[in-house]
Amino acid sequence: CAPMLASLFESNEDRPVRAASITDVLPDIFRHMLFYVYGGSVSEEDLKSHAKSIIDATDRYSIVNLKLEAEAVYVKEIDITMDNAMDNLLYADAKNLALLKEAVMDFLAENSEEASDKISFTDFPGHVVKDLMVAVSRNKKGKIEESNQNDNNNFTIMRVSELRKKLDEKGLNVDGSRETMIEALTGSATPG
Repeated sequence: CAPMLASLFESNEDRPVRAASITDVLPDIFRHMLFYVYGGSVSEEDLKSHAKSIIDATDRYSIVNLKLEAEAVYVKEIDITMDNAMDNLLYADAKNLALLKEAVMDFLAENSEEASDKISFTDFPGHVVKDLMVAVSRNKKGKIEESNQNDNNNFTIMRVSELRKKLDEKGLNVDGSRETMIEALTGSATPG
């Protein structure tokens, strides 16, 4: 459940269980992580007020499900604007937050004329251009909701939440970029 966290406390016959100093996570956030790892849940209110800190910590210690929960709440609560779109995109890319990246791409596609005028794309990561093209395609064709219903296997324009649902149904890893999720789904569909 938390392999990076467990590795801090590994012991063997030569080395007994040891104490570890955790200085890169705030105590309250670490408490939430431990509670979650041991079967608890983090309240919606705590996820709302500490989403980025929880995302950062869970990304660092590989607590994927809590990271995805915090990301979903962050996306639901954040108001993407011209002023913060690029920062959110770069954050999503750095932390592998496919749902946030999709939300930013949808915003850019819906506001493409204003975005091209007001946002500097100097730091725009080249490898996310395909994600932007998918968002533009969904927006242009008016298929934001219909795309998932019309073609159950058109992973290319499928929303991240639907890709994650399909991965979960197949018992596959739901964390990763859009490309990684599509690759896992198409790879699992072909006989091996």
